[in-house]
Amino acid sequence: MAATFRRFGTLWRKHLEHELPDRKMQHRGRNAIGAVIALLSLMLLAMCAGAAAVVMQFRSTKSEIAYLQREVLSLKERLARIDQAEKARQLEKANTGWAKSGDNKSGDNLAQEAALNLSADEIRIIRDYIKPAQSADPASTPMNVGDPIIGPTIPLPSPLTEKVPKLIGARFAIRNGAIIIVKRDSRRADAVLGPN
Repeated sequence: MAATFRRFGTLWRKHLEHELPDRKMQHRGRNAIGAVIALLSLMLLAMCAGAAAVVMQFRSTKSEIAYLQREVLSLKERLARIDQAEKARQLEKANTGWAKSGDNKSGDNLAQEAALNLSADEIRIIRDYIKPAQSADPASTPMNVGDPIIGPTIPLPSPLTEKVPKLIGARFAIRNGAIIIVKRDSRRADAVLGPN
């Protein structure tokens, strides 16, 4: 009987020795799995927070772009209104200026006031840059200094205005083979360079 109990005790001890490491391993495995799950949860939360921040930033940028587009549109409209008002004011000024100058001044005084004094070198430089075609209609009346300019004008080339600074902002037109120069804010011929 004692031998049976001893044998049974030995088996029980062996059983306990085998069971203890298994429980420790299971406990360690559970701890490692819990740590991995916790780490993955933290990473998922960080990614969600980052995605939310990106979405908020995108929405704020989108609303800012829409606001700026509305501002640009209103500025364009305001600029167009100001430009129209300025053109109307200049046209009215030109019309009233012509009426007053017609009443108070002779044509010679008006031509002298409007004349743009150009030296021979300046005229040569202008002709080097602007080469008008020969007139197809020689019977039409030539332009004179002080005559009103009807029709479109072209800005003078910047290399020309750099060489002749008094022409900055001036425009030109070609009529009957002649170069008509119009000073800034003027609607009449300020200089007429006849064909060669």
